[in-house]
Amino acid sequence: MEIHLASMENITCWAFRKLCRGASDSYTGVLGLTNLIKRNNIWEEIDTYPIEGQRQWIQIATSKESECLKFLKKLEEEIKKYPEKNNVYGIQLNASCPSPNLIRIGQGPALIKRSVKVSHLIKELLNQNKYKVGIKLRLGLNETEVKQKKIFILFKELEKIAKENPNFTNVTIHFKHAQESSSSEYDYSLLNELASYNLPLIINGGIKNSEDIKKLIESISLENRKNIKGIMLGREALKNPNCFSEINQDLKGSQFVSRNFKNIKAEFNELCKQHMPKIVYLKTIKEKTNI
Repeated sequence: MEIHLASMENITCWAFRKLCRGASDSYTGVLGLTNLIKRNNIWEEIDTYPIEGQRQWIQIATSKESECLKFLKKLEEEIKKYPEKNNVYGIQLNASCPSPNLIRIGQGPALIKRSVKVSHLIKELLNQNKYKVGIKLRLGLNETEVKQKKIFILFKELEKIAKENPNFTNVTIHFKHAQESSSSEYDYSLLNELASYNLPLIINGGIKNSEDIKKLIESISLENRKNIKGIMLGREALKNPNCFSEINQDLKGSQFVSRNFKNIKAEFNELCKQHMPKIVYLKTIKEKTNI
């Protein structure tokens, strides 16, 4: 089972991603394609330097098919200029971030009800053979969309794409709608039904340890479990960057050397010397973690 480190705004810089040993996959912060296309300095945040044993994804926000093509072209140009960044495994379309700024311009979870639009965006991103493509979703933009099961209409479209193109490898679901607060309970009541679609699902939301994972898997019918590809952690990694290694040990018997927070902080500082994050990352990481 894959164990993903979630994209977190102004946190998941290269140094933090590398700190999270045992994560199979990690993501940059959400990067708007409009800015990436128009402003060269934004590309500094695509810090996909090598991380052994970890596949790195660029997470993007857009609602325009034309931006996808321009982004792919600029990405190749960036990799040629900085070959040390040539460690991008995949591109994930963000339809999850509840930022009002994204929703206002029809991006993020505002896309969930626009299944045809999302299908077009994914197909544009798949118009190359180098990178895997995925999408991150919530259950809906609001409670009404959850009740209307808009996400199931979208899943039907995504299932068609997955059948046609094996490079579409990742459908991550954060089990809340976009108007719910961070303190709201996660709603896994739709998990089994969503898992019935032939899509590679990554489960995200409130997972802290291997026991949480086992409980979620046990709630899914045996027939549907084959579609669960992995899980994703975010908040737990802020509290304990060892969590990925601990889960791997519990589920797979993998051995690891546990680090106390003094060791973790020293390691993070050394990683920052190799590739210094922007100041806003350092400030946010200091505020939200024990590092």
